[in-house]
Amino acid sequence: MNYDHVFVKSDIVSLLAARLIQLNSTDSILMLHPNAEIGMPTTSCGLFSSPEVLDRLELGSIPASVCISRTSLRSEWFEKHLAIVLANNGAEISTRASLNIVSRNQGIITGSSSITGELGYEILHDIVIPTSNSHQWYCNIHTNPPPSEIIFFSQRSDESFESWSKENIRVPSTFEHRVGTGTITSPNTIDLNLEIATNYVDQSLNIE
Repeated sequence: MNYDHVFVKSDIVSLLAARLIQLNSTDSILMLHPNAEIGMPTTSCGLFSSPEVLDRLELGSIPASVCISRTSLRSEWFEKHLAIVLANNGAEISTRASLNIVSRNQGIITGSSSITGELGYEILHDIVIPTSNSHQWYCNIHTNPPPSEIIFFSQRSDESFESWSKENIRVPSTFEHRVGTGTITSPNTIDLNLEIATNYVDQSLNIE
């Protein structure tokens, strides 16, 4: 098995970078992921500036399960949707997979995955989030509006709220907690993650 691009994990930045590569080349792509499902669990942020930020990814119709609003969506389902779009356009995906690197262009896939054995690749991608975007942030998914001290939040189409803060603030009616990353002043929104992915592709591959 030989591929132009192999991603050792399928987190949000890797999925975004893979989609940018797919839109700008005919290169073959293999996405690996150590967990059983992409997006489950996730640490990424579902907030964004406006739906237009997604247009560049050419995702087509976004399913209702993503619960998109004008400024937020369910990030775990967004990651799944990205994976589906990648697969529908020719990328291969293998979950429960780990890559043991043998040499610069060779590795061995192990795990309970659909693809195992020796693997060749032109470029191996293991994207590291920049230090400036690696500050810890806390997320709450909840049903009631957040307290006034939380300024990064949005209400999704399923009427739940997603809120992020630098401190671990207790929010009543929370049904999901998440710990993610961001800058000193903001969690890594979809806009910021797309910027990280774009910079990575520009600097590493120069295909855009």
